[in-house]
Amino acid sequence: MYRTVPQLDSVTSLLATWFPQLCTRTRLPERSVQGRPVFALRLRAGEGGNRRGVLFVGGTHARELMNPDALVEFSVDLVVSYLTGTDIVYGGRTWKAEDVKLVLESLDLWFVPCSNPDGRTKVLTVDNMWRKNLRDNPGTPCDGVDLNRNADILWGVTEGQTSCSPCTDIYVGADRFSEPETRNVKHLLDTETIHTFADVHSFSELVLYPWGHAHNQTSDPAQRFTGLPTGTCEPIGIPGYEEYITPQDLLRFTTVAQRLVDAIAAVRGSAYTPQTGRALYATTGTQGDYVYSRHIADPALGKTYGFTIETGPRVGSVEDSFHPPDPTLIKLDTKAGLLALAQQSICAFDLIGLKLLTSRIEVDALRRVRDDVLASTEAGREWITLVERVELPVASLVFTDEGLAARAATLIEHAGKLFEDEKSVVADEDVDLGRALLAELAERAGAEDAQVRTDLEAVGAALEQARGVPSADVLKQLVSRGPLRN
Repeated sequence: MYRTVPQLDSVTSLLATWFPQLCTRTRLPERSVQGRPVFALRLRAGEGGNRRGVLFVGGTHARELMNPDALVEFSVDLVVSYLTGTDIVYGGRTWKAEDVKLVLESLDLWFVPCSNPDGRTKVLTVDNMWRKNLRDNPGTPCDGVDLNRNADILWGVTEGQTSCSPCTDIYVGADRFSEPETRNVKHLLDTETIHTFADVHSFSELVLYPWGHAHNQTSDPAQRFTGLPTGTCEPIGIPGYEEYITPQDLLRFTTVAQRLVDAIAAVRGSAYTPQTGRALYATTGTQGDYVYSRHIADPALGKTYGFTIETGPRVGSVEDSFHPPDPTLIKLDTKAGLLALAQQSICAFDLIGLKLLTSRIEVDALRRVRDDVLASTEAGREWITLVERVELPVASLVFTDEGLAARAATLIEHAGKLFEDEKSVVADEDVDLGRALLAELAERAGAEDAQVRTDLEAVGAALEQARGVPSADVLKQLVSRGPLRN
């Protein structure tokens, strides 16, 4: 029913051997506690480097057997779709072959199907409810570290479902990243450009995002985990403590999580819930929180959006909830959520800029406008939401049409230069070029999605209002007034 560790490894090995133009398998630097190798598989098609990476990790908790299987099957689905030009169909949800092509030719997809091979082997042969790795904890009769409490985000702070007792299922380990299995995941984060991360767990039908140790708040940046003591083996101990998250990042997490939920629901009606980790229960040292926390603890690091997906419902017994007798339908839900997450990681501006612009200066300028200006107000964040909503269908069009891509690249270049100089004025020719491009995109994309047409028309209206206006005043308009609605 469920694959052994060698069987999982054989799938990734065969993919890399048979399809080297798409698949690269890497042995991660550290073997497991019991000496088993741990492998990562990268899927990438087409040309071009400096891509956004998406990292999927499975099997962190040993007894959650179906997710490693789902990850290797998902990788096979992507390869087959790309090579044969066929759609991917998961129940009632279909991704066109062109959608899969866009994902594989614009992103690096990384898979660590089974990050905890020792634990999985024990579950399949000895103890079907084992959760941890197989670390020998000196001075105790108990083995194992909870790999999802071992990361360097408030490590050793025993908030909620976190413990410093080696005999519990939620033991944090002897130190942050004390385990080779968690250091392997950190290695990929340190060496690859990982934009999005998903740690795939079971069960409860949830899509979780930060924070896990405290409830979120967006008003007091001084309340940061970086100011809290770690390794205390005590709770946070501050009554009413809430962790800061920027309004823009909270919007991003909630928007993407809802899109995953929608994609999963389309498969067969499963009702997953998007929520923070803390809404489930308090935790520290989790991988999903750690990957997002990195850029806060060290501003020199890039930002990674971290999610945890809890696959499958609770059923009659806990054992069957973790590893049901037939997980086929749950795996369809899981794969739909993962493919939706990959799609949400595509950035049209990056895609066009990397393909057609000789410099990233203009793209970086627009990113600063988004992050430093638009994200500062509710109206500005409405514009960000609109752009992210149309980004995927627009990217799909320009990715397959060189003429559209060239026109879009020209606009990006001009807009980037415009916002670099606050005294520059929006030229008539740029407005006319932009409106013509938006109209064509609306006509072509709007045939299948009326919301896209409406959104592009709103962008066109704002562009017309910017005609002859200094760029500084354009930004003031955008942050004070959201998109016009019919």
